[in-house]
Amino acid sequence: MLDPVLRNRACRLINRTLEALGLRRQWLKELFDYYGWLTEAEFWERYQKELEQKSTLWRSRPRGSEEDYRSFYAETTYFVLRQMYYNRNQCYFDVKDALKGRNAPTICEYGCGVAPVTAWLIRRVPGGHFTLVDLPTPALEFARWRFCGRQNVEFLAPGLGDDLPLTGFYDVMTCFDVLEHVINPLAVVKHLVAHLKPGGELFVNFIYNPTEDNLAEAAAQREATIGYLNESLAVRAALDPRSPEGGYGRYVKREVA
Repeated sequence: MLDPVLRNRACRLINRTLEALGLRRQWLKELFDYYGWLTEAEFWERYQKELEQKSTLWRSRPRGSEEDYRSFYAETTYFVLRQMYYNRNQCYFDVKDALKGRNAPTICEYGCGVAPVTAWLIRRVPGGHFTLVDLPTPALEFARWRFCGRQNVEFLAPGLGDDLPLTGFYDVMTCFDVLEHVINPLAVVKHLVAHLKPGGELFVNFIYNPTEDNLAEAAAQREATIGYLNESLAVRAALDPRSPEGGYGRYVKREVA
């Protein structure tokens, strides 16, 4: 059996090949259905316009508090377009591999945005229950629309600071492209670990690029956060605090003795 990380790479290559042949336009169809219009040419026109607006949005008013940081994501629909396009060819065989043999598994996509992981998994894990966590933003509203009527999908929102939302326990958790955008990544990671079932797996990344919405507060806690993960959980793939990209983290919560 091919390693799931290699399988992800092969899957993305196949998807890009099909896309080059004019196939695999599901991401664009979803946007068309959501907005009621949007050809590919209109997508790129709107994408470029919103990218230009987003590039000045952070500096358009003072941002000195967590509320100010969070409002940035509510002030633009750019991230709906960006995330749908960026994740259009993504595959998550590694996450699916972590669910192997689990009956009615529980999955948490923390900081879901448009929920690419759930969108990929939901047809492949029909018995799963999905918890999606994010701020109230246009991206989250798009995710709500994607899974409207799905009884096995719930949505939660974090409070400010360490008022974090999870109450259940999960077989698998993902936290992608999140930690660099929060003021308290160490508290967030500890919250995730506390709600991971023994034997459950956590998938995570954490870049280092302290500029604007890649918060300086997050960067200051990055080494401690990655250190906590590498020391507190069994490591299948470790984040590297010395690398700006951080790499790919896959961790397992040790079984209770």
